[in-house]
Amino acid sequence: MHQAGFGNVVASMGTALTEDQYHVLDTMRIERAVVAFDGDAAGQRSAEQRGSELARQVQRAVQRAGRGSVTAKTGLAVYVTVLPNETDPDELARRDPERLRALVGEAKPILEFVIERIASRSGLEGPEGRRRFLAEALPLVADEPDPLTRELYLGTLSRLTGLTQESLRREAEAAPARPNETRASGDRSAPSGTETGAKQTASLERYLMALLTRFPDEAARVDLGPGDFSDPDFGALFSRLSSGEHSTSDLPAHLAAIAAALGASAPEHADEFDAGQAIEIAALKLREQNLRRQLRDTREKLARAGEGDVSTPDGEVEDLASQLNELMRRRERHTVLHAADVEQRDE
Repeated sequence: MHQAGFGNVVASMGTALTEDQYHVLDTMRIERAVVAFDGDAAGQRSAEQRGSELARQVQRAVQRAGRGSVTAKTGLAVYVTVLPNETDPDELARRDPERLRALVGEAKPILEFVIERIASRSGLEGPEGRRRFLAEALPLVADEPDPLTRELYLGTLSRLTGLTQESLRREAEAAPARPNETRASGDRSAPSGTETGAKQTASLERYLMALLTRFPDEAARVDLGPGDFSDPDFGALFSRLSSGEHSTSDLPAHLAAIAAALGASAPEHADEFDAGQAIEIAALKLREQNLRRQLRDTREKLARAGEGDVSTPDGEVEDLASQLNELMRRRERHTVLHAADVEQRDE
């Protein structure tokens, strides 16, 4: 692409745009970045999903940069373009650089791109289609940190569905925030160890639920219960999935919105990806984190008890430690088996 005259180009090595990359470009005072999705079959199929995840990344980056207010300086704007079928940037730059230049010029803001993709498959002519559309699109708009941009896209949703902008605004304000994220810029001081552990747990819960949303048949085989999730919405959604309610039409509106957002953010995997194995390992890791937290809390309770009657907490410590040891052995076996499977496929 540089040889074809596109000077400001980098290859992101398989990741559309990370938060750290966003901040590097933003610090360089770059006003507009265009992410080009490949035009192969996999790229075409996953463009909406990758776009949704990219929109989330940008929203988090904007929040970290402290630009989630009307008076804040406008930073890097991220746009998306999708290359023609069976085409990558190198090939198109060699064969038809002017076509590539036109695609870059016609790129759409990331949120507009994702909303249009969701709308194109939702069947907006019927009420059920409009409900499905809002279940997926409204959470994205609700998490937009810039209030003016949020209002503009609420207007877009209003035009597409026929609902008033005021009613959509109320729904957006009532939508649950995603784990570990707020809709306004917060304290960016270094997190404590407890905060870091909570963030890791929430991130693991989100990853596990994203996989289960994509592979709901696996939910019934996971050795977890709703209480194993710190996020009550994830617990409620897991309960529904494990009982066989796999269609979003069976879910309450707020759980349908969460399921749609999780499904859009689920990672893309190769054909040989073993969903059951990955879900089992993630579930074991979540159980391990929960047991470690319970063990730490019980030990603290034991220490605070001092010279008093501590027989019950002491028994709890032994029981939790035993459960943790058994769980770690199970997780190690699964990890070893998974590594062996990967090595066999590579060979």
